Amino acid sequence: MSLDICLVGFGAIGALYACALERSSKARVTAVCRSNYETIREHGLEIVSDRLGKIPSWKPHRVVRTVAEAADRPYTFIVCAMKCVPEVIKTTHILRPLLQKLSDSPATAIVLLQNGIGIEDDFLEWLDRHNLGNNVISGCAWVDTTAVNEGKTVTQSGSERLVLGYHRPAPSLVNLTGKFSEDIAKKQLDLLCTLLRDGSTNPEPVTDIDAARWHKILWNASFSTLCTLTRATVGDVLAVDSARTSLADIMLEVLSVAHASLSPSSSATLPDSVRFDIIRHENPKSVFKPSMLVDLEAGRPMEVEAIVGGVLKRARAVGVQVPRLELIYAGLSVLQKDLLRRRNAQS
Repeated sequence: MSLDICLVGFGAIGALYACALERSSKARVTAVCRSNYETIREHGLEIVSDRLGKIPSWKPHRVVRTVAEAADRPYTFIVCAMKCVPEVIKTTHILRPLLQKLSDSPATAIVLLQNGIGIEDDFLEWLDRHNLGNNVISGCAWVDTTAVNEGKTVTQSGSERLVLGYHRPAPSLVNLTGKFSEDIAKKQLDLLCTLLRDGSTNPEPVTDIDAARWHKILWNASFSTLCTLTRATVGDVLAVDSARTSLADIMLEVLSVAHASLSPSSSATLPDSVRFDIIRHENPKSVFKPSMLVDLEAGRPMEVEAIVGGVLKRARAVGVQVPRLELIYAGLSVLQKDLLRRRNAQS
C-alpha cells in the first residue's frame, strides 16, 4: 500500500523530492501548488536532472491549490518545501489546516526542507501548546536545482545530497518532551530516507541535525548575503581578496554562535577551520547566484529572518557579539523593507 505524503511548496526543491518519493513506488504525493497550480495541472513538469534523469510531463499523484484542500486525509509525512519568510507569514500559519488535523494523526511527522536556524522552533512550540507528540524532521539540501521555462521545467545539475535528522524537544517543552520517543523518531527518519533513496536521490540521515543546520548556515550567512548585498555571483565575490577575507570572518562569527549554542560533542564537528574548507570548495569561476539574490532580482521577499535573523536571535540568547552579521542584517533589512513595500503596493 502506498503511503500518503503531503508536500507544500512545489518549487524546484519540492518538485525534485516529490518526484523522488513517487519514484520509490511506495508513496503517493499530494502537492499543494499555490502559484503554479494551473501549469502543473495542465502540463505537468519536465524534470531534467543529473540525479533523476530526464522525465517529461511528470505530475504528482494529486495536485491541489490550497493547504485546506489537502487537509482531507491523514499523511505519513507533511513536507514543507517553501521558503521560510516569517516577515511575510509564519510557516505554521500556512500549514494550519494540516496542523489542526494532527490530533487525529499522531503518527504523522512534519518535514521541513528549508534554510535557516531555528525554523523548527515554531512547530515544536505549537505541538507543545496543543499537547501533541508529532515529530519534526528537518533537512539541509545541498543541490543546485532551478525552475525555468516559466515554471514548466525543473533542472538539477551536479551532485545532490539531502541531510536529514529529527529535532529533540527542549526540556522547557514539557508536554512534547513527555511524548517524545527516540525510537519512533528514528523509524520515521529511516522510512523517509528509504523512500528517497529508492527514488534515486541521496539522503543522508544524521543523529545531530542541529550541527548539520549550522554547517549549512555557514554558506548561506556568508556567500548568500554577500552576493546579495553586492549583486554579484559567487565567482565575482571570490575574485576579490578582501571579499574572501570577509567571507571567512563572517563564518567565524557564525561559528562562535554555533559553539556557544551546541553541546561540546556537536560543537567539535564544526572546527573554525571548516570555513576555509567551504571557501576552497567553491569554484572560483562560478557564475552561480544564490537564491537570496535571485529573489531580490525577481522582487520576491528574501529569507532574511530565517538565515541571518535566526543566527542573531541565538547570538543574543548566548551572549555572543556578532558585529559583521548585525551589519549584514541591517543592509538586507533595508532591501527587504523595499521588497515588502512594493509587494504590498501591488496587492
